[in-house]
Amino acid sequence: MAVRFGLVQKENGSRVPLESIKIKVDVQGFTAHVLATMKYSNKESNPIEAIFIFPLDEQAAVCGFQATIDGRTIVAEVQEKQEAQDTYDDAISSGHSAFLLEESDESSDIFQISVGNLPPEKEAVVELRFVTELAVEAEGRVVFVLPTVLNPRYTPQDSAPSLSAQVPRVAAVSSPYGFEFEMKVKAISSISEISSSSNTLKVEINESDATQANITLAEAHKFDKDVEIHILTREPFKPQAIVERGVKTEGTEDEEGFMASPVVMLNFFPEFKTSESSEKGEFVFVVDRSGSMSGSKNDSARETLLLSLKSLPDGCYFNVVGFGSSYKTLFDKSVLYNDENLKKATDLTGSMEADLGGTEILSPLQWVFSQPLVKGHPRQLFLLTDGEVGNTQQVISLVQKHSNSARCFTFGIGAGASTALVKGVARVGKGTAEFVTAREDRLQAKVIKTLKRARQPVITNVSMTWKLDKGWTVQQIPSSLPPLFSGDRLVVYGVLKASGNKKNGSGVNEVRLTGNAENNDEVDHIIQFASPATEDSWDTEARTEEGILLHQLAAKNSIQEKQNDVRESGDSGPRSEKAKSYVISISKSANVVSKLTSFVAVDKDSREPVSGPLKKQVVNLDSMVGGVKLALSRPQNFCLAANVTGGGKAFGRPPPPPSGAVSAQSKGFFSSLFGGSLKKGKGEKAAHSHAALKSVCLAAPEAKVEGESGSYKAFYPPTDMQIGSYSAPPVSPHSQKKKGSQSALSVISLQKASGSWDLTDQLVSLCDASRSDLIKGCLKEIAADTAEGARLWATALALVLLMGKYSDQKDEWEMIAEKGRKWLKKNLPGSLTLDQVLESAATAVGVWVNTGL
Repeated sequence: MAVRFGLVQKENGSRVPLESIKIKVDVQGFTAHVLATMKYSNKESNPIEAIFIFPLDEQAAVCGFQATIDGRTIVAEVQEKQEAQDTYDDAISSGHSAFLLEESDESSDIFQISVGNLPPEKEAVVELRFVTELAVEAEGRVVFVLPTVLNPRYTPQDSAPSLSAQVPRVAAVSSPYGFEFEMKVKAISSISEISSSSNTLKVEINESDATQANITLAEAHKFDKDVEIHILTREPFKPQAIVERGVKTEGTEDEEGFMASPVVMLNFFPEFKTSESSEKGEFVFVVDRSGSMSGSKNDSARETLLLSLKSLPDGCYFNVVGFGSSYKTLFDKSVLYNDENLKKATDLTGSMEADLGGTEILSPLQWVFSQPLVKGHPRQLFLLTDGEVGNTQQVISLVQKHSNSARCFTFGIGAGASTALVKGVARVGKGTAEFVTAREDRLQAKVIKTLKRARQPVITNVSMTWKLDKGWTVQQIPSSLPPLFSGDRLVVYGVLKASGNKKNGSGVNEVRLTGNAENNDEVDHIIQFASPATEDSWDTEARTEEGILLHQLAAKNSIQEKQNDVRESGDSGPRSEKAKSYVISISKSANVVSKLTSFVAVDKDSREPVSGPLKKQVVNLDSMVGGVKLALSRPQNFCLAANVTGGGKAFGRPPPPPSGAVSAQSKGFFSSLFGGSLKKGKGEKAAHSHAALKSVCLAAPEAKVEGESGSYKAFYPPTDMQIGSYSAPPVSPHSQKKKGSQSALSVISLQKASGSWDLTDQLVSLCDASRSDLIKGCLKEIAADTAEGARLWATALALVLLMGKYSDQKDEWEMIAEKGRKWLKKNLPGSLTLDQVLESAATAVGVWVNTGL
């Protein structure tokens, strides 16, 4: 059972009344600073002790914590963990109010606040600050997530109980308290659209600077879902270098000189030419079938597994492992990808249920790693899970141990998935991590994107060369860089330290990112930034009020790297002790909590100690904050006309205009154009389509649209957002995908391992035409009345169905279509070209396709 955030009595689990919530989010490019202010009141006649357990992304840096009681504000300080616990215990035993914030030992994405001696009939205002990097997903969507659900994490036998599993399960109630939400955005380029899939927004875009916007909620938040805000910019992949000056930290021991040194944050989006996808590989899918995966999660996992299996290359090896309290393997070892083995896998997929009990991830992974490698087929492991486990560190350590023999890619499914597990396994397994909530319904597309990564040559020998202004050196974080995949974002921090005369340099710094792979693919990217030698050269616009956001993010990343050293070398030894000392020093200097430190605050100035029996309270986790999700995405490319450049051709019926792109006056015209039957006999298509398109050209303005496959001419009115203030009703950017995705899967599910299709009754039905009509439309060179010809024609029909009816699902069927096109081109008679066959198939089915897809 998932629970929400709140403050709850440790003794009996009853709720401490929440009076109000105020959220302030400051988005700066690819970073965010969040301030959550919660007002609670103790309505009881006795002092209470309460705890508050909440999740955050594992990369978020908790950097501020304070509380105000009875008009007195207590600011927490960072102390070593045991020292902080002793300070807290001594305070509450002396009758003083005290607060303790600590990171969970079990997982770096769970935190606990303990509130000791909250006086009777008094209010407490708790403020929590954290900073975080914003992930950049496909198409440039920058995503900020404030988790609102902490799922109980399954604890394996013979292990200490998970902290999250000890949270009392208190039923959710209505929320009479106030909720205020405010977001300020400073994007990396002009904002073209702001929307939400959950709330009606009030949006104000700065008229003189379209990179800035203020966002509030236009209606009361109902707490039935996360707050999700999507921001579209015109240049989402723009490389960025942000410099933040050093600060003097009075009263702290900045032994490393960390805070006093300037910090630069570099955001790379390396793109490089990749050779044709490899046909070799061993693909092992480890799928969570525990009880917590029931319902929509299991449905999504089944569809995802089917899509993944159909997307594998002919001639590879594969296996499927389902796990819960126990695990089940489809084959005793990975087997050759052929029609017989694929059918066994798809049969399993159709019957797969979340029926295997708890979430024991360690055992199935141990089994996978114990299997002998298939020579010439590098092992790629795909873990799909909701991440509800308590032995996160054991799992991460196991994957790290075998990282030289297997790459690991992970997928966190549903709200509350452990970011520590999903990101941690991918990080040490030299892969990538993806997250999807059930409402987003985008897991299939993300898995296919990851499959494409796994089949591409990875850039491994990644290095960064710093060419700094005279008198400066750099501490790079992380010190060693992860493998690179084309288009993925890479974030690197540099702590710049003065080593000599820093006033006589050129004023320009350059960082060069290079790498290569075995097949000679390479990457070479450069970012320049101004030298911190003079005050005028600093980019101060990206700084928070405190001016240390980048320092705290760099500190968090450095702490994570050193904590990995502790884990690798054990709890003792010179390397471990040195790493521990570094973590404690940086944590205190940057005011960022770690596994070795905690925040503690004591109200020693109260007029008199709190007296009376102390009641203990535990977390109900009831809606501390509305989840905030920020997305930047590229607009979809639409086209009404042919005129395709860049390698594609247009056949058949043109697609309708995007929703909202056509004025009310034009709706009748477009209805008449696309509403009638456009199925045409052989030879009619071109004249009919071109005449219709010529009419469209005369009826609407023309705009050139650059697509991935070339340039298009669009003949509907432009829909650029008007700068200024407006109200944006909730609109889900993926609301139209689900139905289409399910239909596309019905085509995909019929594909054979080789990439071909058979002319089955199911495929004929999907073409929405009779078998005889489809065969009549076939080119005579193919001879669809023969077994071989029927298979060629069926493959062409299936391809144009995907390209024509489900073009908006390209990211899901692209690999499947690639396999089908290769098979078709290889087996066609020499007198025919692939384009000729696809053109005839498009005419027979009555769809418009761009073969460049």
